[in-house]
Amino acid sequence: MTEQVQESGRAARGIFGRRGVGRLATVGAMGAAVAVLAVTPAFAKGSATLSASPGTVKVGQTVHLTGHGDSDGLRYAEFCAQQRVGTSGAWHTVKCGKIVAMEGVDAKVDTKVKATHRGVLQFRGVLFGVDGPHGGHPQADFHSAVRTVHVR
Repeated sequence: MTEQVQESGRAARGIFGRRGVGRLATVGAMGAAVAVLAVTPAFAKGSATLSASPGTVKVGQTVHLTGHGDSDGLRYAEFCAQQRVGTSGAWHTVKCGKIVAMEGVDAKVDTKVKATHRGVLQFRGVLFGVDGPHGGHPQADFHSAVRTVHVR
């Protein structure tokens, strides 16, 4: 019985050997690290800013929105201003700027919005990547911080 155990132990060492097991573990760890690096996405640099002025308006007055965005991960983009009433709920697009090629140029938007009800209006800017110079399949890339305007 002990002879069989000794033989099987020798057979296992014969296939890998003591050093072979260490090499196998090292190769496996390196393979796993390469697989993780291949799957990890590269992050593009970019930004989006939006300003809303003034910070407080009366019902019927307008809020001036200006914003711009850029990203080195996009070829074509457009920048849109979005608004929501209150501090929660769905965002609605107010206006989008022209589609631009992201070759050293920022995508921009400049518009005015009329405050129609008392309360709070929130605005943000969103940079959308599009398929080509004429648009198609927009995908949000970056969005700005939220700007709050009080309507009295």
